[in-house]
Amino acid sequence: MLLLVAIVAFTSAVAVVASARTTANGLPAYTNGWQAWPKINRKPFTSTGPLSSAHAGRKNVYASKRKVRGKYPNGTVIVKTIVKPGTTYVGQFAVMRKVKGRWQYIEYERSGPRARYALLAQGQLCSSCHAQARANDYVFTKR
Repeated sequence: MLLLVAIVAFTSAVAVVASARTTANGLPAYTNGWQAWPKINRKPFTSTGPLSSAHAGRKNVYASKRKVRGKYPNGTVIVKTIVKPGTTYVGQFAVMRKVKGRWQYIEYERSGPRARYALLAQGQLCSSCHAQARANDYVFTKR
């Protein structure tokens, strides 16, 4: 009986952690409210940068916190929205999150305006490219 209670408690705890981490549309909960964050690009841009085909479209970049002495503080979340050519909805959603002085990268995509986001890329694939923007705290977009 004690083992059964422990299993149920553990399963419930895992379910709570999992639900706290993502939103209904599949994005991490720490991105909630990104629409109200300051935009760090002056106007939407279409330049593709290093990953020309992967990031094609109209982009905007938002940051949850402002830079302090040229660096983003821990806890900062940066979101890049991408409206792919020929569409009118955010089809790709790239996220940078600064934890303990290091950026974590993850990118999502969806097939339609009501579809749930799914993991597209993360980790080394993203960080190796962002190393080119080291002088700007690994963020390509400048205000």
